[in-house]
Amino acid sequence: MIDLLFLAHNRLEFTRSCVWALWANTDWSLVQRVLLYDDGSTDGTQEFLRDFRLPVETHFTTGSWGSPVAVMNHAIEQIGRGSVLAKIDNDVMVPPGWLHECLQVMNWHPELDLLGIEAMYPVDGSCSDSICDPDGTFTAAVRSPVPALYIGGIGLMRTRAFQTFPEPQGRFGFTAWQDKNPQVQKAWLSPSLPVCLLDRVPFEPWTSLSAEYVAKGWQRPWPPYSKNDSALWGWWAK
Repeated sequence: MIDLLFLAHNRLEFTRSCVWALWANTDWSLVQRVLLYDDGSTDGTQEFLRDFRLPVETHFTTGSWGSPVAVMNHAIEQIGRGSVLAKIDNDVMVPPGWLHECLQVMNWHPELDLLGIEAMYPVDGSCSDSICDPDGTFTAAVRSPVPALYIGGIGLMRTRAFQTFPEPQGRFGFTAWQDKNPQVQKAWLSPSLPVCLLDRVPFEPWTSLSAEYVAKGWQRPWPPYSKNDSALWGWWAK
């Protein structure tokens, strides 16, 4: 049983799609409670989340933290240090079975602190014997953790890792916190889950919406994970 943290800041159209995907594709028998946080939305997102009904104990909190990491810190303080937390933002559509897949890996690897489930996992055309036939054809999704320099804000986290909390830098700061805490064990899920990040979808209506949110300051202020794109995948090319 885990706690599930859902963070939102405006982007109502994204939020609706994300919450419905979460509702439909989550095994709720694995969830103890949901913590819905709204970081000062002004476009109807706050009201939508307040009225939405999930099938487990749900706590809705609104405020003006000004940063996803500040909200995350607040939630971790409420949860305590001895549990696993799943964190989802309001531009993320999770696929069926996502939580079971992630928890299975966390249970198999108790040394792991952070498990990222971002969609942009690199593929180099090769694969291990555990997931491919000798001819290279894919046969089964036997997922395992792959060491990572950084993970993004989507995934599962053991609250024990946060002996110090991330410090907001503008709106963000989770990557800088990982820089300062190299002892934290981080990994990506491999093969990756087919997670849909709506601020990256290259077709309508999401492209126009993403551009609109950027203009309003409601979207990531730089190309998503531009720092991570070079540093995160460096080990893969070696």
